[in-house]
Amino acid sequence: MKKLLLASAIAGLSAGLTAPAMAAENDFEQYQAAVYERGGSGVSGNAVFIPENGEMTVKLTIENADGMSAGIHAGLCRYAEDSDGAPEMLAFDEDPLFELSAIDGTESSSTIELTTGALMGDAHSVAIHDGSTIVACGNIQ
Repeated sequence: MKKLLLASAIAGLSAGLTAPAMAAENDFEQYQAAVYERGGSGVSGNAVFIPENGEMTVKLTIENADGMSAGIHAGLCRYAEDSDGAPEMLAFDEDPLFELSAIDGTESSSTIELTTGALMGDAHSVAIHDGSTIVACGNIQ
């Protein structure tokens, strides 16, 4: 009887630890990145990346960034101000690979031609720009 109860308890716990649902590309349905303020800007939020049919919908929810621009960049945020000495594959490229829709209030939504493999295969980040200054940035992992 004790073995049966233990087996039932383990089975019940296992059922609650199922893997996330998979998308058509055999990857997770969506990816997220926290976007952190830089330089005391007060701008922060999150980005959600939703792959579908070889495209990626990027949904931003960003506080204190109404009217600001956003982009997906090659490289990591830690090298945004200074990529000197950064490993080549991690160096931040100031020119966005993809420009995203401007933030309207606290939200932005863009669909770009980008696969999950391309997004996750190399170091990328999402940056919020106030003019030429990066005021928030988040590594895409």
